[in-house]
Amino acid sequence: MNRLFAYLHRQSRAKKYWLFEQLLRPAPETRILNVGASGATAGLADQFEAFYPHCGRIVGGGLVKADVRDYARSFPEVQAAVFDGCALPFADQAFDIVYSNAVLEHLPSWPAQQRFADEVRRVGRAWFVTTPNFWYPIEAHYHLPLWQFLPTRWQQRLARALGKTPYPPLRLLSRREMRRLFPESRVFGCRVTFYPETLIAVGGRG
Repeated sequence: MNRLFAYLHRQSRAKKYWLFEQLLRPAPETRILNVGASGATAGLADQFEAFYPHCGRIVGGGLVKADVRDYARSFPEVQAAVFDGCALPFADQAFDIVYSNAVLEHLPSWPAQQRFADEVRRVGRAWFVTTPNFWYPIEAHYHLPLWQFLPTRWQQRLARALGKTPYPPLRLLSRREMRRLFPESRVFGCRVTFYPETLIAVGGRG
């Protein structure tokens, strides 16, 4: 079963990268901010930077210093930095594109998710933000059916009982909520199975 999820994960990452290229058409000089960037040891090795041919134009990182160090080791060309996605230390429209993959759901409250989305839209001329689809029947982190409908405290207790390491509280989003967070954007589903596992918001200011 783990091999199946690993395969689907790779397929999903590849498809999201293809969509990124098709919809935003980055050039070699395009300046990109990756919010919540991960290195090869943070999961599977097929991160955005493993696909993208111009990593020297990427600034990436997040809140956890160990993750940022791993990111810098995995992709030496990038400019790695520690920063808070809800209070980005960059000027308005400092980047041509802001990219963020599967970070938004780790913010445990709607106000925090709003701050994150506002910051993405503030510092980017365009953006490409993905998050697991709340309505996909298999929860993306625990790989268990309908898990997202359980209260957080039940999730964490059951995870321990099943021998899994509990995640900090997660808040998965619906398509309607993504539209509220990114009102100037196209929001759509991306799938590699029978139903969209991922929601993507793509937008910009022309």
